[in-house]
Amino acid sequence: MSVFANPEVKKHTLILAIILLLFSSVTIAGLWSISDELKQNYVELSGSLVGTVLHQHPELEKEIVPLLTQGSNEQYMDEGLNILNAYGYNRQISPLLIPQLQEVYPRYILYSACCLLLLIGSLLGINYRYNQVLFGKIRRVTQYADQVIEGNLNLQMTETKEGDFSKLSHSLNRMRLIIQRHIHDLTKEKQFLVRLMSDISHQLKTPLASLMMYTEILAERPLTKEQQRMFLQNSEEQLERMNWLIQSLLKLAKLDVGAIQFQRTKGRLDQTVQASTELLHGMAEKHKVDVQVITKTESIMLHDREWLIEALLNLIKNAIEHTPEGGHVFVELERGSAVYKIHIRDEGGGIERADLPHIFERFYRGKNSKKTGSVGIGLSLSKSIVEGHYGYIDVQSERGKGTTFTIVFPVM
Repeated sequence: MSVFANPEVKKHTLILAIILLLFSSVTIAGLWSISDELKQNYVELSGSLVGTVLHQHPELEKEIVPLLTQGSNEQYMDEGLNILNAYGYNRQISPLLIPQLQEVYPRYILYSACCLLLLIGSLLGINYRYNQVLFGKIRRVTQYADQVIEGNLNLQMTETKEGDFSKLSHSLNRMRLIIQRHIHDLTKEKQFLVRLMSDISHQLKTPLASLMMYTEILAERPLTKEQQRMFLQNSEEQLERMNWLIQSLLKLAKLDVGAIQFQRTKGRLDQTVQASTELLHGMAEKHKVDVQVITKTESIMLHDREWLIEALLNLIKNAIEHTPEGGHVFVELERGSAVYKIHIRDEGGGIERADLPHIFERFYRGKNSKKTGSVGIGLSLSKSIVEGHYGYIDVQSERGKGTTFTIVFPVM
């Protein structure tokens, strides 16, 4: 960027050029006037000399006048200077001792001094004004930065004119917005961590209390083998619940900080869907729910098979848990021209409209959700995995008519 793109520099340079132009004009006019006066004095001096000589020797007119009009002769000039030197009249004589210069020379010196002082004063004034404007803007920038450092992030630095200060103003405003956004994000993260720790402690408190109670009963009460087996089985379920919670939280944490890079390779999406449902076959039988898989065509897609199975497991598991005995869960893969869609539909009680915007929040439990032992983290994990594959999850639900989760991936 040229320095002349700055309005301050352009204005300063223009004023400086005008002053120099005026100074040059005044100086030339003054010197012209003084030179004209010197010319008149020279002509008058020449006339006086010619008149004096011719008054005494009229016959020399034709010889003397050409000497003045044709220029000087080096030989005669040296002889004349030697004669004048004998009377103290030479090239080193002070101008003030020459009658024809006694009035002109002081005026010349005074005029030159006034012009020089005027020029110096003008330049100093321009320089002072320029620095005043320049450092005034720098002080405003400094004050703005100090305000931002002190936490006042609602200020807006304005600079309407183009130039480097306008760019600096724009950059500082962007910096303020970035700082403001980062502080907002940090505040949200802090609040999230507080809620997360509270939720984790709440989720762990129940199984830990159950384990302590089962251990106490097993240690202090006489029980039959059947009762011991029952308490041990309950303890195992609580341990599995705690293990699943901890493992899910670790996976979510890794996804949040970008520690996991999905190994997306070409693979059959229909086989991935089929593998997910097969892993939950035992759970479906336990809940007496029929899981039907519909994959009409082979679908090749870049995806991380293991992580996508993890996402599907959470969604299908959620559908099984919320479907009554004898009900059905439908898992359908649909391929369009631009997207792949995986529909997971259950025949459960549906989700309240007020709960729909929050179902992917960690540890969120709807007010009408079943007490299945779920801690409300599986959907959040599935959402993070799907988004890591450049997809998204849509939810359609109505109370009493079931819920449909639709995973959408772009065809790439």
